[in-house]
Amino acid sequence: MAGVRDGGIDDETLQELRSRATQLLLKEDWREYIAVCTRIVDGASGDCRVLCSALAHRADARARLGDAAGALADCDAALAADPAHPAALLSKGAILRGLGRYAPAADCFRAAALAAGGGGGGADEARELVEQCRRLEAQARSGAVDLSECVLAGFAGKCPDLAEYVGPVEVRRSARGGRGVFAVKNVEAGATLMMAKAVAIGRGVLQDTDDGGEKMVVWKDFVDKVLDAAEKCPRTAALIHTLSTGEEQQDDLVIPEMALFRQEAGDLNLSDGTSVVREKETQEVLDVDRILKVLDVNCLTEDAPAADVLGNNGVVNCGVGLWILPSFINHSCHPNARRTHVRDHAIVHASRDIKAGEEITFPYFDVLVPLSKRREASSAWGFECKCDRCRFESEDFILKQEILKSENDLVNGADMGVLVVRLEEKMRKSMVKEKCKAFVRASFWSAYSTLYDSDKLVRKWGRRVPGEALVAESIADVVGGSESVLRAMLRGSRDANGCGNRLEVEDKVVRIGRATYGKVVKRHAMRALFRLALDDNNNINL
Repeated sequence: MAGVRDGGIDDETLQELRSRATQLLLKEDWREYIAVCTRIVDGASGDCRVLCSALAHRADARARLGDAAGALADCDAALAADPAHPAALLSKGAILRGLGRYAPAADCFRAAALAAGGGGGGADEARELVEQCRRLEAQARSGAVDLSECVLAGFAGKCPDLAEYVGPVEVRRSARGGRGVFAVKNVEAGATLMMAKAVAIGRGVLQDTDDGGEKMVVWKDFVDKVLDAAEKCPRTAALIHTLSTGEEQQDDLVIPEMALFRQEAGDLNLSDGTSVVREKETQEVLDVDRILKVLDVNCLTEDAPAADVLGNNGVVNCGVGLWILPSFINHSCHPNARRTHVRDHAIVHASRDIKAGEEITFPYFDVLVPLSKRREASSAWGFECKCDRCRFESEDFILKQEILKSENDLVNGADMGVLVVRLEEKMRKSMVKEKCKAFVRASFWSAYSTLYDSDKLVRKWGRRVPGEALVAESIADVVGGSESVLRAMLRGSRDANGCGNRLEVEDKVVRIGRATYGKVVKRHAMRALFRLALDDNNNINL
């Protein structure tokens, strides 16, 4: 006769339930898996070992469905019955780590290592998780990321895990209208401003990047992932609802508390792991229409002009995602920030020095084009850029007509050497300030690039125009980093002509490299990063 446990479940039924749970696990049918684990929990209250194991497994399934509160409650119930239960400790540690609570997660993994004994695979794995949490905790506090080893390996290996980090920034009312992100203290170029994990990302390999149908497939996949994430986690839904739909009155937009992004809000008390988010039963019905409007105006693409993707080896050529805090950053044609995408994280860094109180901006579109093209692009985004660069180019009495003439020449395919020489001589005679010269050079970067790319044009006009490295350096000062500008700096500085001695040239190259990629690698790995990102059959001596 089969043995009957105190809770009323017999060995034969327990075995059947375990077999059923294994099948559901392979199918990843987490809701049914939870139901089976619940039957085991309800019937095994008299057997501590079975009870704790079932609670730990149910916690893992709940965590996969985004029910962090329920998952942590299961872990705590198991640990109340057996404080040293390894599976419950590992499960709780993994959930806390996913919530960005690295210190308490490390405590759980450390306890799991002790519970597993002095040696063995389980103990070693737990100790590795402790070290991982230690590194992530340091990242979350400092924003310091080091991808040097990954870069030196050519991104062949696994990139290190990344934490979420909110630096010296806060959301405020913006003079541009609505809300923006501002620096709360001075920030040097290259410093990390924030690291955010995507709510969801849609990626694809498009055979034809102009094919709207292929892009729509990626977009639909992305939208489904966002809606799924919002449905599973009330906190994720609440964060999405902090973003604008583009239909509100600017003055009606609420300024969110920064604690919300640092996971310090009142409903995120994780000290005992019992109050992470609202219970799913109290979650409001998902406002799908609002979320779709939010996505229309807040998504970021990985291949944007202000972004670099590290580690995809050129396989993915279409990526769109939702990163909450970076979505509050406004556009400027005179930006001071860029972002680097590493797996599911967006790392936003200062592309030039930023003063306390200055608004953080990055370009939504290519800003190395003339004013008329930028106005077309901003109109497509639904706003008019009124940054200092756009105002100068549209209002400067001396250069306005010359800029308009140069735009027409650019469109009509005029001699780029003539165009550049005329611009440089007009700015020299008009005694235009260096920053304003850089604005104009950035707007006509395609003309300068065409000149420098042509040996014939360089021989003809080279004596009458600044060197390639000098122009690249001046543009980098006003638009921050850019791979095309960095490539020009590298090529133009080979002979150190007009750039200073070798050490000065190297410092300038590294400075623009920091502005382009941030401080994600040590200086010794910068050369390898340049080669991976920039050596596109240009015969650049890196």
